[in-house]
Amino acid sequence: MTRRSARPDDFWNQPLTAPWASVPLVRDASGTEWEVGADGRNPLKVRGRLEAAVDHWIDRARAIPHLSQLGAPMPRPKVHYDLKGGIAGMAATMVRPRALPEQWIRIHPELLNRYPVRMIQQTIPHEIAHLVVDWYLPKVREPHGPEWMAVMIYFGRVPVPFHDMKPTAQKRGRAVVAAEQALLFEAPHGRR
Repeated sequence: MTRRSARPDDFWNQPLTAPWASVPLVRDASGTEWEVGADGRNPLKVRGRLEAAVDHWIDRARAIPHLSQLGAPMPRPKVHYDLKGGIAGMAATMVRPRALPEQWIRIHPELLNRYPVRMIQQTIPHEIAHLVVDWYLPKVREPHGPEWMAVMIYFGRVPVPFHDMKPTAQKRGRAVVAAEQALLFEAPHGRR
């Protein structure tokens, strides 16, 4: 069986339920790593595809058997493209007294532009799985525990807690590096 080569237009036509597979990587003249075909894509169209993926995975999460008995259906989270450093995505649920709970996903825009397939097929379901656990099982405190793994398996995704994407090197002070390292070990998931 031969594997078909990745073409730039495959990205737009690939169903979101397709099994995640590694996309070949290339390096540009400056040594920056990219997925094949990613450098020619319109970033606004990639964000549109990511927003469609969020809708898709929220619909899949709402269809998980027995979860509807645990509470109201999950709302669609807000998506912010403001992460920096080595974190590809972050999900959070905020509960305030006398207000509806709020959920959001933060995405690293540079990693989205350079690794759109990985971000859309692995990072988005990863973060939606955190939101599912936060919404329906608020007392669960282990971010990548058995409940999160079960949601990832239901989604048909490998329950891997970390990514292998490489952000471009930036000059950062010691305080910023220390804060980023602390974020890697202190998961923001769960109710605040």
